[in-house]
Amino acid sequence: MQELVAHVRQLRDENHQLRTQLATSQTELAALNERIATATQRLDKLIERLPRELLDSGAAVDGGAS
Repeated sequence: MQELVAHVRQLRDENHQLRTQLATSQTELAALNERIATATQRLDKLIERLPRELLDSGAAVDGGAS
């Protein structure tokens, strides 16, 4: 019976650790998603500032490889 109690306690501890890791990972994911959204907005603004002829020729899209 003592082994069962010890095993249950161990599983509870592991469960708590996993929940903590999950919460940390979710927080990190949210921060990374926010950084991606910010970078996307910045890139969109930079693209808007490019001269129209660069965009029409495709040079900005494929790095000038055309």
